[in-house]
Amino acid sequence: MVTKPLLFELGTEELPPKSLNNLRQALHRNIESGLEQAELSHGEVESFATPRRLAILVHELADRQPDQNVERRGPAVKSAFNEDGEPTKALAGFMRGCDVADPSQLDTVTTNKGEYLVYRATKIGLDLPSLLEKLLKSSLSTLPVDRKMRWGKSRLEFVRPVQWLVCLYGNAVMPVELFGKQASNISAGHRFMSGGEFKIAKANDYLELCRKNFVLPHFDERKSVIREQVMDLAAQEEAQLELDEDLLDEVTSLVEWPRALAGGFDRTFLEVPPEVLISAMKEHQRYFHLVDKSGRLVPRFITISNIESLDSSQVVAGNERVIRPRLADAAFFFERDTRTSLAEKFGRLENVVFQADLGTYAEKCRRISELAGYIAQQLDLDKDAATRAGLLCKADLVSDMVSEFPDLQGTMGSYYARHHNEADEVCTAIGEHYRPTQSGGILPTSEMASCVALADKIDSLVGIFGINQPPTGSRDPFALRRQSLGVIRICVENQLNIPLDGCLAESSRLYGKSFGTTSVLNYIVERLTGYYQEQGITGDVVEAATNSASTSVNLLQIDDVVRTLQSFKNGPAAVSIVSANKRVANFLKKAGPKDQVGDFDPALASDKAEVMLGRALAALDLSDSKGAGAKLERLASLQEPVDQFFDEVMVMAEDEKVRKNRLSLLSELRHQFLEVADFSLLQ
Repeated sequence: MVTKPLLFELGTEELPPKSLNNLRQALHRNIESGLEQAELSHGEVESFATPRRLAILVHELADRQPDQNVERRGPAVKSAFNEDGEPTKALAGFMRGCDVADPSQLDTVTTNKGEYLVYRATKIGLDLPSLLEKLLKSSLSTLPVDRKMRWGKSRLEFVRPVQWLVCLYGNAVMPVELFGKQASNISAGHRFMSGGEFKIAKANDYLELCRKNFVLPHFDERKSVIREQVMDLAAQEEAQLELDEDLLDEVTSLVEWPRALAGGFDRTFLEVPPEVLISAMKEHQRYFHLVDKSGRLVPRFITISNIESLDSSQVVAGNERVIRPRLADAAFFFERDTRTSLAEKFGRLENVVFQADLGTYAEKCRRISELAGYIAQQLDLDKDAATRAGLLCKADLVSDMVSEFPDLQGTMGSYYARHHNEADEVCTAIGEHYRPTQSGGILPTSEMASCVALADKIDSLVGIFGINQPPTGSRDPFALRRQSLGVIRICVENQLNIPLDGCLAESSRLYGKSFGTTSVLNYIVERLTGYYQEQGITGDVVEAATNSASTSVNLLQIDDVVRTLQSFKNGPAAVSIVSANKRVANFLKKAGPKDQVGDFDPALASDKAEVMLGRALAALDLSDSKGAGAKLERLASLQEPVDQFFDEVMVMAEDEKVRKNRLSLLSELRHQFLEVADFSLLQ
């Protein structure tokens, strides 16, 4: 068996930058999986991606599958032939399946059940040319592409039109045809700096030849080069770089031969809020912004060019020329938006639909306002400030600035509120009420902002569930998964001690449409498992904590129970308590509700262990215990009488009164434990 490197390169028109690295990683996984399924041994697999190509280099790839010894057991010898020695139907069918014409081609094997006929053969492995095209087609067809393109007169589809195809095994071109292109050893260099096409003699020459033709094919290497260049340039500018990793990924996907250049803009633009300037530079031009030691924006930027120009000043001048009107537009929008207050802008929300069945954004803001005030009251905060912030929180949606820069919604509202002398806590709440905007994102920084953020998310959840449009596996247009996780994080991480079910009920009341909230509550509670698993806390702990007998759902208190249980389950008392809870649950389940009526009567207790457990339960009081830890400590004191009870007492006694009394005792015991959690669910 021979091993050689395999090079596969698919040349295309410019690939979508925000998904380029995902395409590379997916192709890498698919190729590795395909080679494994084809049983082709290989060494390291390298993957490459630039704006114009996706490529794979497989080291030490075998030229064929290994031969396989095939053994199939057929019918027993005694039932394989009839009285005349001819094959029975069973044997004939087995022979057809094995493509055998004569029984003499079969062997026999002796087992403890008798002798059986056996087919033995060697299956010759397929060679690489027979397998490769199908493997590549399969790997490309399952790439994560949202929308495919067609080109020319063909019906072929891919994320972008395919321009060339390279497939080399060692120095030999493989017989592969994809997207109407026959494989060759001709690739293309940098669109502007290279001489155009170049020939690849051997697969292992790929990286060196790419670099000679001004292409850095390694995505991570190109990203590292850009990072180093912008850091060095920022130091030369005597400024600091706030490096956005998403932007770094995007510019890495836009260039094949990166060169960082610094430019500037007029200092007068700094009168505009910095977030606006940063958004204009980042979203429209893919520029990196710079700040001084105090974190204030400076009128300089860094751009990544895709060419190494002999006169870089011309490239810089061109970038400065492009950004100037963008910033001028932003300054104009800001000046015009500040002419009217958020309160005046609010009226225009009457014409902006939130959801067809749930009304306008003006109606949504009124609900947010009242719900934020309700939450603020529960937390002994300023209700008036919360209602004011809730009412104005979405008014900037009708501003010119947010129309041009949608990512600044909330942020601009905060600036406009401050410009028209709204209270500081109102301005902060308006600016932060969308938080967290992504998984692991920044949370609201104040309790007031948390109230408004929570009200906004709960209003969306209750409303969308209320009209029966919950998220599905593929659709979540209102980002309710993120909203529900935001509710959890705000309550837990910002320490909001408030019953969630009460907030949901208030939100339902404000809709005035009798929306049920059980499904919303269950949906949020279900998200707790994933939230805690990311922190290394097992699902059984979360399930036990959320199945307590508490009449309300307080996420902060659930968090206390979860973390306490996680520590408890590894302690010495855990095994005994968990086992006892499971035995209690099983007894009560077996007995059914008919035997669990009334309170435990100590006068009917005849066994010493039964009396001791009854007294221990009567003396137990969890009402004044602060926190799950204190409650659990008191419950742990029951370990000895519980163990003794199960060792010495026959629960299912023949005497009906005694049996029911003992089951009532167990029911009271289980209720006490359920005040904290359902310990029977712990693994």
